[in-house]
Amino acid sequence: MKRQIILPAILLISTLFPSCFKEIDTVPMSPSVEESFTVQNSIREVQSFYRFYKTAVEEVATASKNSWDLAFESDGEGSRVLLGWATNSTTAPSGKFDFAEITQDLILDKINDTALVWGFDDPTFVTIMDSLVLTNHWEDGEVYIQNRGLSKDTYYVIQYVSSTADSYTFRYASAQQLDQVHEATVNRAPGMNYVYYSYETHRTVTVEPLSTTWDLLCTPYRGWWETDDPGVYSPFNMSGIMINNENGVRIVRIFDPEISFGEIDSTYIDLYANEFTDLKGAIGANWKLLGAVGSTDLYTMDPDKKYLMKKYDDMTGQEMYFKLQIIDYKLDGQDHYPTIEFKYLGTE
Repeated sequence: MKRQIILPAILLISTLFPSCFKEIDTVPMSPSVEESFTVQNSIREVQSFYRFYKTAVEEVATASKNSWDLAFESDGEGSRVLLGWATNSTTAPSGKFDFAEITQDLILDKINDTALVWGFDDPTFVTIMDSLVLTNHWEDGEVYIQNRGLSKDTYYVIQYVSSTADSYTFRYASAQQLDQVHEATVNRAPGMNYVYYSYETHRTVTVEPLSTTWDLLCTPYRGWWETDDPGVYSPFNMSGIMINNENGVRIVRIFDPEISFGEIDSTYIDLYANEFTDLKGAIGANWKLLGAVGSTDLYTMDPDKKYLMKKYDDMTGQEMYFKLQIIDYKLDGQDHYPTIEFKYLGTE
């Protein structure tokens, strides 16, 4: 049985997204004082979006990591299609171009094929087209097997159907119900970096807020972690911090142990002017160090990792500059709740 689902363009306004100002917004900030905020949701389970103001940080929106399976580029000029990286989703080609040829036995064979490489999308590198698994391959019409990274109903098969300047059309089915093929059209939505789709609800879902309303995302993801061999990386399920590079957030990494966080001031903006990067994972996860043997701390925070951040303020039309560092990883004794220290450095 084939089900046709046509989804209208998403109309989203900022009132859809709950927000709450942290207590740091209640007291004027002295120019000599750094402030901090603690992420209120586990970055292993929840995606939390934050916006920086001169003396405050606002939690703009949150979303469950399990709430989406695919993300489609919306406001940009490209046509990126991303796997559900928040659940560490992976995919592999089936070798078939006819959906009717996909069987459970074929899927099981692929799952058990130890030589088959299952690709994934590391959000750090969304600006690098060659690193995106589906984006580079699925338009040839081959059927792909997707592992959603969940504990149940995790395997699906998906296939590109068509696309226009304003929409993407694809078909998909659960490996448990291959006779129930769904076809969906996802429309681009003005003001959104990506439009997200859920296999569970068979429709688009709200994950990230309007692009102009957030700067940092604290999130789980699958990425590349440096092994004990310097320069050698391996896939790893991790959690960290992404920047809203699509809306102009840029980062400088100041990893010099001779420079303390306290001494970084507005003069560093010019000093590092040519080193700002749009790499989405420029902050990422490497501010964590494994706790010492016998320690009760899963991770300790690396004091050498400091960051300059600049963001475009759409309300004033100016660039705002901040310095950041992560100073803790616990909330009420529980890990995976980073505390971020920050200070506003000025406006251009």
